[in-house]
Amino acid sequence: MSTNTDDQEYSARRIHQSLGGTTAFFQGYTIGEIMLFVGVAFVTLVGAALVPAALTIPVLGFGIMLGLVLGVLHKVKPSYLWLTEWLAARLGWAVKNKEYTHGEDNSEVRYLTRVGQVFPHAIERSDGALVGAMKIEPANMALEDDEAWAKAVDSLSEFVNATIDFPVKFYITSREVDQDDSVRDHQRRLGDADVRSRPVLKRLLDEYITTNTDQNGDIDSESTTIREYYIITAVRDADVEQLDETGDSVLAYLADIPVVGRVFGRFQSDGLSKAERDRLKEDKLESRLGQIRRGGSSLYRCSVSPVDAYDLTRVTKEYWTGRTEEYGDITDAIGTFPVVAHGISDDVPSTPDPDDVVDAMDDLDSGDSKASETEIADQDRLGDTSTLHQSVIAPSTVDWETTYAVINDDTYVRTFWIEQFPEEPADGMFERLLLETELQTDISIHLDPFDTQSAEDMMADWISDLKVNQHDANSLKAEDLQDDIDRGKFMRSLVRANKASFYRGGVFIRLSAESKQELDNQTTRLRSIVKDAPANCTLKVANRWQEKGLATVSPLGANELGRDRMSTLTNQAIGAMFPFSSNYMMMDEGVEYGYHGHNGSPVQINPWNLETGHSELVVGMPGAGKTFGDIMRHLRMMKRQQDTMLVMIDPVGGFRGIADALDAKTITVGGDTHLNPLEIRETPQEVLNAEDGISPLSAKKDEVYAVLENFLTARDIDLGTETGVLSYVIDEAYRQAGVVEDDISTHTPENSPTMTDVHRILADVAENPDEHNIAASESARERAAEYADELAIAFQPFREGGSYDNLAERSEVNILEGDNKVVYIDLGQIEGSASGIDRQTFLMQLLLSTVYQQAKKTDRNVELAIDEAHYLFEDQANLDFLETAFRHQRHAGLRMVLLSQTAQEFYETDQAEKILGMCPIKVFHKLPDLDDETADKIGLTREQRQYVRGADAGKEDLGYSQALVCVEEHGTYPLHVVADPFEKRVIDYEPADKEFIQQAISDESEELVDFEAFVENEARMNALTSRYDLCEDEATRILDDGFTEDEIVEAVVANARRNGTEETSALADGGEDASQSEEEASDDD
Repeated sequence: MSTNTDDQEYSARRIHQSLGGTTAFFQGYTIGEIMLFVGVAFVTLVGAALVPAALTIPVLGFGIMLGLVLGVLHKVKPSYLWLTEWLAARLGWAVKNKEYTHGEDNSEVRYLTRVGQVFPHAIERSDGALVGAMKIEPANMALEDDEAWAKAVDSLSEFVNATIDFPVKFYITSREVDQDDSVRDHQRRLGDADVRSRPVLKRLLDEYITTNTDQNGDIDSESTTIREYYIITAVRDADVEQLDETGDSVLAYLADIPVVGRVFGRFQSDGLSKAERDRLKEDKLESRLGQIRRGGSSLYRCSVSPVDAYDLTRVTKEYWTGRTEEYGDITDAIGTFPVVAHGISDDVPSTPDPDDVVDAMDDLDSGDSKASETEIADQDRLGDTSTLHQSVIAPSTVDWETTYAVINDDTYVRTFWIEQFPEEPADGMFERLLLETELQTDISIHLDPFDTQSAEDMMADWISDLKVNQHDANSLKAEDLQDDIDRGKFMRSLVRANKASFYRGGVFIRLSAESKQELDNQTTRLRSIVKDAPANCTLKVANRWQEKGLATVSPLGANELGRDRMSTLTNQAIGAMFPFSSNYMMMDEGVEYGYHGHNGSPVQINPWNLETGHSELVVGMPGAGKTFGDIMRHLRMMKRQQDTMLVMIDPVGGFRGIADALDAKTITVGGDTHLNPLEIRETPQEVLNAEDGISPLSAKKDEVYAVLENFLTARDIDLGTETGVLSYVIDEAYRQAGVVEDDISTHTPENSPTMTDVHRILADVAENPDEHNIAASESARERAAEYADELAIAFQPFREGGSYDNLAERSEVNILEGDNKVVYIDLGQIEGSASGIDRQTFLMQLLLSTVYQQAKKTDRNVELAIDEAHYLFEDQANLDFLETAFRHQRHAGLRMVLLSQTAQEFYETDQAEKILGMCPIKVFHKLPDLDDETADKIGLTREQRQYVRGADAGKEDLGYSQALVCVEEHGTYPLHVVADPFEKRVIDYEPADKEFIQQAISDESEELVDFEAFVENEARMNALTSRYDLCEDEATRILDDGFTEDEIVEAVVANARRNGTEETSALADGGEDASQSEEEASDDD
């Protein structure tokens, strides 16, 4: 049932400080305080009557003096404590042992954990309660708008109202997570062949490993503080006593009466044996946890999963020791579970899988355990086992001070509770506190529900009290009280309609630090955060109650600070707290995209593990850092994953430096490299199964038609009725080549037709139209012959000697085969020539088609980075092919990374928007001109679009660039894109600049200057050998002898002539860029 009451006259989101708690009975004194004074008077009078007459007056005087002292203390005590509490705290502190140590004869430090025993299904607390937990995988609420927060708040409000009818606590803890696994992955990569053959990549790995290991070579990686969220509940003996058949007896009723009930309780028989009570607690705990799991599925963007006893033990041990623990270490330490009365652990190994625990419980349900035997075993082993489990979890020492404690001599902790809440809390009231990961905090939110009748009676009594006060108040205050009365009636009506519920709730916090000074400094910071908006709360330190405070905050602990440290909240007020707002993105085996802009945690994404695809869109204005960030991520992917290769299609030269630095295989399209647009490859069976009935051959024909149509469009040739002739020629080319629709074994590069075959068939249609089944009438065949002639002329560049004659033969290069880790496809040499961009668009589509065909057969994952990718979205033919490629990217092991300067072009048509919808990762750098219409299509909130518009561009003095990364099914994260110094040297490398000389004379460290020189030399060597076909000895001689630019040009040209090629062979559509390209390979010295 919905609990949203926003449309009502009064808000149901209320926190009442005193309602439901201890209240003053007379003149500001509680019943307990009055009884204290009465007790002093009674003892004084009795004492005066019993002592000799000479002592009567002194005893009376002492009693009166003691009463006066208590009266004074009542005035000077803290206002948030009752006199009885304050005296109990001081007396308890006076007799308290100030130092707990670990030893066989000292149980204080073990009892501190409140652990009784660890079972496979739950943990038994020292008071006999059985404790279980559910873990919450939280939502990502970074930069979300008010609408999203409203949904989150409503979901928690409804979850609490519908599900939580028993005491629970929301436990939020801070945990240190290291990068050790990432370091190990990088260490393993050093032995891979692709790393050994690429000195720059190897050096990058070496530098990363050196940074994250100590002098002995042991891993010492950077750690990150993250939050973990749990819902914990406990079942006490009192919770199952109602199931006792004798519970309705007269004695049971009398035993429940305060004070005198103890007398009748002695005569009441215990109707439940220990084994029966344990079984009932297990069943009730299982029922509660199931209830939480079912209800938790409705929490906004959250998921709920069970926590086994080992994991709950790990969380508890981390709390008490302040050290991160591993799951396996806990299972080894706890050892074999004891045989207990309920028998669940009989069939569970010492380190069980959670499924084994469930199976054991199911097996137990089918048969009866032998209670007598297990009870004997329990009696024999309980003490030793309990001591063992407590010892595993407990700290070694605890030193107590009035306002803090020191755990294990090195962790300083202080506990607090929130004393004063705002009457009407704001959405996400604790969001700032949860974001502040520099504060090492553990937070427990205790919730104890009122049943419906108790809530109604409480509200009725409150309303009655308000009416009495209204009768005695002045007119202005009476109006205020009337408003409270009306609100109280409204709230009571919601409770009766089951649209609202009441809870006694409290928020308790533990703060940890490494020194007393740091603890005090962080206390000031914590108070400020809690006091400021949106929390607007007042924090109190648990003076002389640090042990109770630590137990209350702990995962297993009950509220030992008392119900008066809590307030009465509606479920709507609890919803406003919504603590399950994660701001972390750390996928297993992910690459670091940057640091979270709010809390500094690394944002690690593994594109290959996303369920909806792998591709990525990167947009940003020139200079915003999009190319820098993209290359950085590719470098990190190469450093970490051996089975991934990178292909870069580059129309503007943005990737040329990184290609040279990483010894990329360079393909200059438009030169003499043969690529066949009609090449088809065998489609794996798993791809065929996902093709939705589309034939691979038909798809390839449509793709070839789109490629050729784009070629013609780039030359301002619009197809009309010629389309039928072109379609026929494509069909005939594949038929004559022997490519059969249903026989995928014929789908091979060797079987594939070429543009030479297309020319041959066009000529044959022109000369012999009657021999082709292209039209029925003679006039139509004649027109077909004319169209064939026109198409043959239009496709002239594919004939021998034409600009694209290298695209008329079988492919001589398999882009994805061999040991190539990086392939660089250079389109930059045709930029600036006539219709240059249109020609690039045609070639980009052709290359994308080629890579897509080859990716289907390779065993490696392929990252295809395309700069200026918006050109591909400019015509319908491209869009049809792109939609097919994106739809099947996961099956082909292909990940496309599209880079562009603006986002608008990608959202101008429905089909383009659909294609972009298949990019589960979108990275937005600075876009100051982002319009609201495009932002709406992307799905950015108001806060997110403002962040993108105002993002910081990459600047040297700033040290980072800002971006917004959207990951489907995970959320949106603000990024600071930062490369380490060695990555930056590789990313920033430009063959033609003189940055190295400038750095060499600057104040850069010798290590970085040496690395820069190393990258410079490797990149120049790779450029001369890969792009200009010089042998390694010749390239070494040129670099070592310090050739001038003219000498390098002469050497390159001479080498080209010796190989039987022309100086212009590396160029497309002209040779005007030859000297420029050669200068890029020259030595700037």
